[in-house]
Amino acid sequence: MRRGRPDGLARPNRRTMLTDPQFDRTRRLASLLAGIELVERHRELLSRRSRRLGIRDAAGLDTLLGAAEAGDAQARRTFLSLLTTKFTEFFRHPAHFAIAAAHARGVVARAGRARLWSAAAATGEEPYSLAIAIVEAFGNCEPPVEVVATDIDREALAVAERGEYAEAAVRAPGPERRARYFEACGEPGRCRITDTIRRLVTIRPLNLIDAEWPVEGPFDVIFCRNVLMYLEAGRRAEAVRRMASLLAPDGLFMLDPVEDPGATGALFAASAPGVFSRRPAARLRLGCSGAAEGRF
Repeated sequence: MRRGRPDGLARPNRRTMLTDPQFDRTRRLASLLAGIELVERHRELLSRRSRRLGIRDAAGLDTLLGAAEAGDAQARRTFLSLLTTKFTEFFRHPAHFAIAAAHARGVVARAGRARLWSAAAATGEEPYSLAIAIVEAFGNCEPPVEVVATDIDREALAVAERGEYAEAAVRAPGPERRARYFEACGEPGRCRITDTIRRLVTIRPLNLIDAEWPVEGPFDVIFCRNVLMYLEAGRRAEAVRRMASLLAPDGLFMLDPVEDPGATGALFAASAPGVFSRRPAARLRLGCSGAAEGRF
């Protein structure tokens, strides 16, 4: 006789897991905790992600939702991990990294130091790609540059902190970068980012809808790719305004090239696909707008 599995970890049901009441609860929590707007097309995606997290049936999901609604910190972290996408890679849209590194070099020439922020860092590929591009642009392993990496998903940030990746994940940078910026980590098929790159990156959790952000400007470049599109319209506009207020007057704001730049129209001017610069008058319009209230 085959042994049964613990409750909530049964063999996956091929049907869509989320019932209408569960999906309504998920939508409310997503809005409350992350400002994320879920629509019907997200239902099956959430079901697949639930199974990957080990939540294999409706009872298991009810348990998670109930605990998250009650304020359990670990349940809320798991729920946020369920919501957030993990699709990322090193040097995704490589032109962005070249533009950011060249801009940082110009800032250092004028001001002596540059700061960059990866606001949706996920598992770390984006901020580490930034750090690699900067080291190469400066021809120096200790450039006067700081890369701040934040994300709402603490489990993803734990991966970034470790800096360990599957060998297949580091093919995008190319064999020369693979040899120079990654090292063996003692586990077959995996490698680790080198300390030369790691020490340029500061990692911390940040929820874009929280009233207080644990970062201080000004930043010379802000990457916020593939995240704004998931926020509710009001939250999205407020996040853009707040990031603009933390950007240096000549700073660059990076979005995914497929993202709608409409929310940035009054604050930024497009200079390349997914690349925006602060409009000179934007500082005057920003003022001290209040942050959207959020709870986490």
